Formats: sequence, C-alpha cells, structure tokens
Amino acid sequence: MQTTSPRDPRVGGVLRLVCGLALTPSVVAVCAAFSSRIHVGALGGNIAAFAGATLIPILALAIAASAEVALAPTLFVAVTAIASLIAVALVQPAPLTAVLLVDGALVGVAWACGTSLGRRVQHASHLLPACVVAASADIVSLLSPEGPTHAIVKSDRALTVLAVWFPVPGSSALAPALGVGDLLFIGLVFGVAVAHHLPYARTVLLAVLGTSLAGLAAAWLGVAVPALVPIAAAILLGLPMVRNVRPADRSAAKWSVVIAGSIVLATVVRGFFSR
Repeated sequence: MQTTSPRDPRVGGVLRLVCGLALTPSVVAVCAAFSSRIHVGALGGNIAAFAGATLIPILALAIAASAEVALAPTLFVAVTAIASLIAVALVQPAPLTAVLLVDGALVGVAWACGTSLGRRVQHASHLLPACVVAASADIVSLLSPEGPTHAIVKSDRALTVLAVWFPVPGSSALAPALGVGDLLFIGLVFGVAVAHHLPYARTVLLAVLGTSLAGLAAAWLGVAVPALVPIAAAILLGLPMVRNVRPADRSAAKWSVVIAGSIVLATVVRGFFSR
C-alpha cells in the first residue's frame, strides 16, 4: 500500500516567502500597465495610489513573515535587496524599473531584518517599549532638521530608494507612501506575532489601520506625518497581551518609555523656540 509522504514544511515556507517577496512588484507592474486608462479623478487616484502603496506591501510582508526559513536564504534576501537599492541609487534606471526593484527590495529588507529580529524577541510584551521607542524615534527623526526622516522627506532622490511607490490611476505618475522604517517596524511586529502566537490576522489588520490613519492625517494636515505613531498605537490598543508586561521587565519598560518621551518633548520644545 502506498502512503503519501508528509509535506516538508520548509518547502511551504520557501513558497510563501517567494510569493510574499514577489507580490508587490508584480501588482505594481500590472497596475502600471493599466493605470493610465483608468479615470477616477484626482482624489480617487490619490486614494488608490496610497492604498496600493500601503496595503500591498503590508500584505506581502504578512505573507513573507509567516514563512520560517533557514539563515542562508535570509542572508541571501538581505544582501540581494540591499544591493538592488544601491544599484538603483547609482544607476538611476527608468522610473518604472526603479520602482519595481525598490518596492520588492524594501519588502525584502523588512522581512530579512525586521521579521527576523521580531522572531527573536523573548516575550510579546517587549513590543510595548519597542512601540513607544519606535514611535518616539519617528517623531524625532521627522521634526529634527538633522533627522533621517526629515532629510528623506525633502529629498526626491532619497525617496526614490527608501519608500514604496505605486502607480496613480488616471495618469502615468507614481506616488510614494510607506518608508523603509515603517516597513521594518511592521516586519518586526509580524515576527513577534508569529513567534508568540498572537492573533495574526488581527495584527495585520491593526498595521493596516494604523497606516491608514497616518495617511488620513497627512492628507488632512497637508504635511508629512510620523506613521509609526498611529501604527504603534493601533498595535498597543488592539493587542492586550502586548500590554501585559512581566514584573521582571517593568522597570526596563518604564525607563524606556520615560527616556523616549523625554527626547520627544525636548525635540518639540527645541523646535518651538527655534522658530
């Protein structure tokens, strides 16, 4: 009697990883081929472009983050993704080619670095100080003149390789949304969710919700918004188990929050008096 051989879980992990990493550039390529023929108005086009540049890479990262593979493929993805970003920055290929390479590479970097780090977090509640520190760092980086986010927002060339781009329906234009820092943090959150068996679908939805709130705030205010603030807030509010800090970790968590908050306050005060 013949029996069916059990499926190797490593094969399934590699398939999910490949699908996740290929999703964003594949969708962008298809949408770019038809975007100029779709007329939805300026507002509709902007909304569709933002949705595509956020929902697709988050979904791609969620698929890739569910895959557990060996160290060698992780290093290969990281090196290939970083090399692609450097090549785009140096060679400056055609806009669509650059976007396909960058979008795929940023998801790859977020998975190889962010998710891999998240899988090594010892306890789910360690996300609480991580969320506060990440949100605070994003605020400081955006508000400080010497901050990386502040510089990236003001540099079209930096945005070309450090943000996810998506076609704008009704035109041949491409628009940026999520930055590499946002994707790295989301990847870390997904890694923690997988490692500690947090409700995965809810975690993904919370990341989408936080990103959407950041987009709405940016559109309403007409300025760049630190996306990690609503993303981190959504994670903390939507996953109660993350707020259940162990007694042994409470002191470190408290001081992380206090120090991060103090740096944000000092940055805001500095900006106020430097006007």
